[in-house]
Order: sequence, then structure tokens, then C-alpha cells
Amino acid sequence: MVSQNELIKLTRLVGGANRILVGSHANCGDATGSVTAITLVLGAQGKEVTPFLPEPVAASLKFLPGTEHIISDPAEINFKNYDLYLSVDAAEPKLTGLADKFNERPSSLITVNFDHHHTNTGYGDINIVDRQAAATCAMVYEWLTSAGWPIDRQVATCLLTGILTDTGTFSNPATNDTALKAAADLLARGANASRALRQVIGNRTLTELKLWGRAFERLHDYPDLGLVVTVITQKDLAEFDASEDMLEGVANFLNDLEGYRAIMVLKEKPEGTVKGSLRTTRDDVDVAAVAKLFGGGGHKKAAGFSVPGKLVETEQGWKIVNP
Repeated sequence: MVSQNELIKLTRLVGGANRILVGSHANCGDATGSVTAITLVLGAQGKEVTPFLPEPVAASLKFLPGTEHIISDPAEINFKNYDLYLSVDAAEPKLTGLADKFNERPSSLITVNFDHHHTNTGYGDINIVDRQAAATCAMVYEWLTSAGWPIDRQVATCLLTGILTDTGTFSNPATNDTALKAAADLLARGANASRALRQVIGNRTLTELKLWGRAFERLHDYPDLGLVVTVITQKDLAEFDASEDMLEGVANFLNDLEGYRAIMVLKEKPEGTVKGSLRTTRDDVDVAAVAKLFGGGGHKKAAGFSVPGKLVETEQGWKIVNP
């Protein structure tokens, strides 16, 4: 748990700020839920809040209140316009899509790094990092209740969605008693659990299922490593007229495979990079350490990375090749 002194300090810091930038990483229920919840609450406190994500909100998360106000174009962000920057659920600045601007930020801007990732680099002026937390939304819940700020039905839905996402609907090792207690209270406050569950684990379209089928077709195991890998290319997305966010959940689904140490899903991005998602259920495997080798990070049992290149099928199998 985060210390009460840290939460009190954060509350006072927010109280003295007028223009606040809230940012996180893309295509994640915990990130989007944290950003929307904080934006709603601080907006109700009379603060001028700008929510930012480096990519447009995933279709499955657009049901969250306030997502229509989220900015995804870095050109619209000028750090000189803010008193406070809250970076939530992002282990390092490059994940927010604002790294270049962050490196040139004015000295007067206070940055709060509010996160739960195992590989967080401690890049903030103030670092509130709880690596034992199941989700950043669970930490946000703890902060809001400590501050005594109202958590209405909309905010509760945002926070519950983030907790459901990062715990795999309470099925993965990140699940703990703190997350369960927070979820119970959020339900009592009116969180729309049925809608959140449909969006997180259900509500699949025919197009999504076809895309998932392509990923399953390409499953390849490496017995010596105890690893299972699959790939999805930009050509696949175009063939099915699908969007990348339709692949959300594939890695978690494959993580239930028995007899393997870890799984990896490689997704080709339009800007000339390949994103890798790593998952494991084993206590003796640290996929965050593997992701870190490629400049990524995350949790011990769920991590990711991005590298330049494209996916190419060869006689020896799929490879990441630089253009």
C-alpha cells in the first residue's frame, strides 16, 4: 500500500495547482480508467484538467465516461501550459508518447509518477510507486478515498474497469485482497460492473474472432525455451478490416496454455515497429526482465516492449527485420 503521507502530499500538491496534465500509455483499461477517473474527480474540484493518451482510445474502452475529451495528438500538448503533470500507469516517459516534450519540460513543472509497474524507473519529481498494487486504478481509488473526494457512479466504473483489466477479472496472480476490497466498494458506489465485464472479456465481434483465429493459426512453440509465440501483421489487419485494439486480450487468453513457461504475442505497428506482449503464470519466470532486454518493461508476469522493424515470414519462421 502507498503510505498515507505520500497521498496527503499529493492531495495538497493537486490543491495548489490550477492547470493539470494527466497522461498515460495506450490501449489499456487500467491506463484509460486511471486517466478518466482522475480527470473527472479533479475537474469536479474546479481544476483545469487535460487528459492525454498517445493513441486514440480503444473501441472497447470508449464506453468509459470522459474518453471523448482525451487528446491523442502530442502536438496539442505544451508542458509550459501546466502547473502539474500526473503521469499514471506508465513505467517510463517514452510509453506516454510525450518523452521528447518531457525531457524539455520547464523546471517549474512538477511531475508526479503514479504507478504500479515492477520496472518503473522513478522518473518523477515525486514518485508514488506501489509495485505490489494489482492496478494503478486500485492506487487511484486509495488516493481518492484518502483525500475524501466523491467517487460517483462514473468514477467508480472507470476505476473498476482498470482493476478488472489488470487482474484478468480477478484470475491472474496480480489479484490481491486490496484489489478485491476496492472492487467491492466500487460496486457499492454504483460501478457498472456488467458493462465493464462485457467490454473487458466479452462483446467480441465476428471480425475480432477472425483476427484471433489468425493469431491461433500461427502459434509456434519453442520446447527448449518453454515458449509459445504468435504474430499479427499490418497485412492481417487490412485483410480483416480490423483495428489493433481488437487484439486486446489475446495474450491473456494464451497465458492459460498448460505446459509452457511463457507466451509472447508480436504485433506489427503501422509506424514501423513491432510490439511484443509477454505473459507467464510461473513464479520462476520474470518476463519483465526479458522485456527490459528490448527496452521495455512491466510486471514480473506481464510485460511488453517495442522494437523497430517489421514482421517477415521466412523459411525458418517469422522474424523481426529492420526496413
